[in-house]
Amino acid sequence: MYVELGRPEPPRRRTGVAGFFTRRIGDELNVLLMPVGTGATWQLPGGDAQSDEFIHEAYVREIAERTGLTPTPPEEILVVDHVPRGVTEAEGLDVVFKGADPVPYHADLVPYHPDTEPTAYRWATLKETDTLCLGPERDRIHSAHEAWLTGRTAYLVWGERVTARHS
Repeated sequence: MYVELGRPEPPRRRTGVAGFFTRRIGDELNVLLMPVGTGATWQLPGGDAQSDEFIHEAYVREIAERTGLTPTPPEEILVVDHVPRGVTEAEGLDVVFKGADPVPYHADLVPYHPDTEPTAYRWATLKETDTLCLGPERDRIHSAHEAWLTGRTAYLVWGERVTARHS
């Protein structure tokens, strides 16, 4: 269609969705994390939208598939992170939604279906995410927390605030 109109095809883009689920354990706020690959690093639960899938539908599907939770459609976007091509197979946007409460309480692991991956989830304090998560994911988590507290959506480029990049 674009070529017929004399315009080049738009670039291929990936849309990722994730949930920022929180729980107080003791006196500390914890976030729900899922393992990446073998579990050497961790990330917020979520995945990629399918072709022609609305992001709120992708969020509900991915959270249900990956965690076994039954999430409600999200109402609050905490973070939009523009991920450049080369980091993933195609440039894209990762959208972090505020995960709805309540999340079943499990101090360390949230069980999942044993025949699918990943197989385990964990709760981690914000401080623990500094060592459990790679830099951009850690920064995305901290930005989601700040956005949740302030009510202001954060716009990032590969985990870094745009304002910080241009200061």
